[in-house]
Amino acid sequence: MKIHPDCRPCLIRQIESTARTACDDPDLIMRACSEAADALEKVWDDELTPPEVSAGLYSLVARICGNDDPYLPQKIHFTDKALKLFPSMKETVMTSADPFEAAVRMAIAGNIIDFGTGERRGEIDLEESLPDYMTRPFFIDNLQELSERSTLAREVLFIGDNAGETVFDRLLMEMLDHSRIYYAVKGGGIINDATEEDARRAGVHDHARIVDTGLRLPGTVPAISSSEFRDIWDRADLVISKGQGNFETLTELPKEGRIFMLFIVKCHVAADYLGATKGDMVVMRW
Repeated sequence: MKIHPDCRPCLIRQIESTARTACDDPDLIMRACSEAADALEKVWDDELTPPEVSAGLYSLVARICGNDDPYLPQKIHFTDKALKLFPSMKETVMTSADPFEAAVRMAIAGNIIDFGTGERRGEIDLEESLPDYMTRPFFIDNLQELSERSTLAREVLFIGDNAGETVFDRLLMEMLDHSRIYYAVKGGGIINDATEEDARRAGVHDHARIVDTGLRLPGTVPAISSSEFRDIWDRADLVISKGQGNFETLTELPKEGRIFMLFIVKCHVAADYLGATKGDMVVMRW
């Protein structure tokens, strides 16, 4: 999904939110926002995706504010919170009429732990939100194809999104019951996207081999990722991609039929691209 003019104010809002999270010095916050706004105009390219355009802006804020991973406290907080909920989430999945569908729904529900819109800096009530996502209809429903593909796949690449959401992903990885699952994370701190440290804190390493993309970018671009990631990408029979950032970047690739994107639609640009509504749940084959 190419960047849209309406992404510009959203990116500015995200940068300001990140700067305020990274430091409490008003002068540094103002400087970071000002320089990022100037940089945005220089790096803007209609042929790029929103994550590709934004990556350098987050790095700029981190450098000015002197904080390489400003959302780390929130990442730890929501990972610990999700871990406390994990037993009850697992019981919900295992006692449902269709445990695989329930695990997919739970994985998508975890996508609410997202600070990449710039609209949320406070608490997220996971317990209150979960029931809705367990019954809400899918706007795009390729669940059956995902189920069928998962039983045939020899190697599965699971591309993670946000810290804390990683705990929810464990439920789906358990349902896959596959000996060769790779879980991809970011190569360094970027918003609240999961790094290897975040994934390990969530217990993902008990279910998959963790690999990082080598990129500090809120999406996935295989062509410029690490050689290790590219090798796994090329081999995988099934790719499960979480989150809108990964959707924005991976939809620039040709449709192969082996990629399944699981996410909640977070903005009107993505909604218009899909013909959806903000808040819709998506299981989309690509």
